[in-house]
Amino acid sequence: MLKYIYMGTPGIAARILELLCEKEFPPVLVVTQPAKPKGRGHHITASEVEQYARTQDLTVLETLDVNAPPTVDVLKTYQPDLIVVVAFGQILKEGILKLPTQGCFNLHASLLPKYRGAAPVQRAILNGERETGVTLQKMVKKLDAGDIFLQRTLTIGREETSGELLHRLAELGGELIWEAFKKMEQHSIPLIPQDEVSATYAAKLEKSEADIQWAWPAQKIENAIRAFQPWPIAQMQLNGETLRIFKAQVVSTLGKGSPGAVETDRKSYLFVRCGDGQALSLLEVQQEGRKRLNIQDFLKGYRWPSID
Repeated sequence: MLKYIYMGTPGIAARILELLCEKEFPPVLVVTQPAKPKGRGHHITASEVEQYARTQDLTVLETLDVNAPPTVDVLKTYQPDLIVVVAFGQILKEGILKLPTQGCFNLHASLLPKYRGAAPVQRAILNGERETGVTLQKMVKKLDAGDIFLQRTLTIGREETSGELLHRLAELGGELIWEAFKKMEQHSIPLIPQDEVSATYAAKLEKSEADIQWAWPAQKIENAIRAFQPWPIAQMQLNGETLRIFKAQVVSTLGKGSPGAVETDRKSYLFVRCGDGQALSLLEVQQEGRKRLNIQDFLKGYRWPSID
C-alpha cells in the first residue's frame, strides 16, 4: 500500500481526508497550518483538517513554514511514496517536491489550465461559468502548472453558491484521489501537459469586492452574490446602512434611474437598477446586527427614513 503524507487546512481538505479514511487509506502524516484565533471571542482554534485528524488518532504536524529545514527533515523520516496537497495554504519548494518517490500531487478545484490560483470556485461562478470540476496535477515550481493526472467535470447549479459548490467538489475530489491511488498502485500514471495558451488565473478574493458595483450588468451582480458566499458576502448601502445580500433574481425594472437606484413598494419587493437597464430583485438580505430575512419580512420591519 502507498505511503502518503496529506497536507491541507480548511473544511474542503478535511472532508477529503475523511473520505480517504473511510476507505481505510489514512496518511502516515497530516501536515496543516497552525491553530489561529477565530470567531468573536478570538479563541485559538485548530484547522478543520487537524480537528478531524485528531479524531482518527492520525499523527499531525503543524507548521508555519513547511519548507523550513527542520520540517523537511521530519518529512524525510516518513519516506513517503507521494504527498497529496488539498488547499494547504503554503507553496512547496523544490526540496519537498523531490522528496516522495512518486511526486507531489495537488487537487485543484477547477478544470486546469483554467482558473489557476487561490479562488477558482468563486471566480468561475462570478464569470458565469456553467461547469467546473477538479484536477489532480503533479506539482512543479510554477503555481498549478503541473501535468494533469486525472480530471472530472461538474455542472454548476443555477442558484449554487461557492460554499455549496465547494462541498460537492470535495466529494468529487475525494473520489478522484482514491481513483488515483488505485492507478498508482498499478504503476499507471499517465500525465498530460497543460496547454499554457489556455491558462487563466483566479486571483485571491479581497474583502473590498463585497461592495456591489451597480454599474455591472444584472446577471454579473447576481453571480457575485452567489460567488461571495460564504465570504466576503455581497453588500450595498441602503439609506446609509450596510445591507448584506444573500439571494437575488434578475428582473426587468419598471421605472427609470441610474445604476443603484432603488424601487420598492415597501411591502413585497425591492428592486435595484443595474448598469444594463435591468434590475435585481433582492430576495434574502441582512441588516447589520440582525437576522438574515426574506425580503417580505425585511420590508415589514424596516424603518424607512422620514421625508421632511
